Amino acid sequence: MSWLYYLLEANLYLSLFYGFYKLLLHKETFYALNRSYLIFSSILAFILPFVQLGFLMKEMVFRYAGSIQIEEPQSDFTLENILLGVYLAISSILILKVLWGLRYLVKLMKNVHKRRENGITFIEIKNSKVAFSFFNLLFIDPEMSQKPTVLKHEMVHIKQKHSLDIILFELIQISSWFNPIIHFIKNDIRLVHEYLADEATTEKDIAKYDYALFLIQNSCGNQSVTLSNHFFNSSLLKNRIRMLNQTKSTRWARLKLLFIIPLAAFMLFLSTTAFTKGYSTIQFGEKKVYSALVLQDTTKKKSDKKRLPPPPPKEPISAKAKKMEEIRIIEPITKKNDKTLPPPPPVEPGSFKAKKIDEPKVNKVRFDPPIVKKDNKKRSQPIMITLDNRSVPPPPPEEPKAVKGEVLRITLDPPTPNQPKPVKKG
Repeated sequence: MSWLYYLLEANLYLSLFYGFYKLLLHKETFYALNRSYLIFSSILAFILPFVQLGFLMKEMVFRYAGSIQIEEPQSDFTLENILLGVYLAISSILILKVLWGLRYLVKLMKNVHKRRENGITFIEIKNSKVAFSFFNLLFIDPEMSQKPTVLKHEMVHIKQKHSLDIILFELIQISSWFNPIIHFIKNDIRLVHEYLADEATTEKDIAKYDYALFLIQNSCGNQSVTLSNHFFNSSLLKNRIRMLNQTKSTRWARLKLLFIIPLAAFMLFLSTTAFTKGYSTIQFGEKKVYSALVLQDTTKKKSDKKRLPPPPPKEPISAKAKKMEEIRIIEPITKKNDKTLPPPPPVEPGSFKAKKIDEPKVNKVRFDPPIVKKDNKKRSQPIMITLDNRSVPPPPPEEPKAVKGEVLRITLDPPTPNQPKPVKKG
């Protein structure tokens, strides 16, 4: 709903700007400056939400350590979609209203006398008692009394392009129709237009009193065209007559506009610190590093199990590690009546082998481990014993008992050689 937050923030700034105008400026007689203020402050209100001051921003680092949840598809009937639908529906109605006003102007231009002078099209509407302008189109009753005064007034609207201001605020109302301040701004910009035209009209050739009396006598007519500047606008008549007799503001009164600087700075401060932006912004200055926070999801919900992603695949077990897991050492059980090994042949004394045998030696015994298959049936292979590079046949196979977690170590003492009998001399 970033679009809604943007509109709310922009209309907040628009209301603050207009409050400043009503508080300090709307009674002053520098109408051109007031017109410029209303236009540029309204445009600035919709630009400020995109501007942020980097040195006021606190950069925060968030680290999330927790389960990743997969969002389920949501229904189309959400609160955001309903608000968007209502917003677009009312905006569409206001657009149709503007188009209807343009259609009415086009209809008035049919089957009437037209003439063009100095880039301005005069459209004469007989027996209408109306006088209004829209851009370079001037609609007027040719039989109107004091026609030169009316023409002079309407020429000010055309030359200063007041119709552009009206179109601008119509567009603002279409986008911000929910803000009642827009209606007052539109009314004030029309008043400023009439103040400018009345000031230029009464500057020469006509007195302010006579001009005010003329306005009162002709405060009627067709005012159904909302996109134009009507000369005889009864809703604005009281304020126009009051401002005709208003004392001119001094030059020092213009200094009131300087108070707009702290107001704009306050709005920038709000835009940077008070509102979270879900859209791209323009930043001025560097960010201020604040702190780093680590967020960890410690909550466990029953529904989280369904939303958890599958675990990562395990690393394949190497062949060597797999073989070590399958090895089981079986200790052979020998019987008492086992046949002993035959003694080795006698060795002559003094020979190389006899010297070698005199030294105690531990013969190495090699055990071939049994192989256990996946069918959980333990099968053992015969154990081969090697002594002095001589292979000795193993004992007959029997059903061994498996001893878990024990390693068999066998040490065989070398056979003692037969000592030759001593030979008696003499």
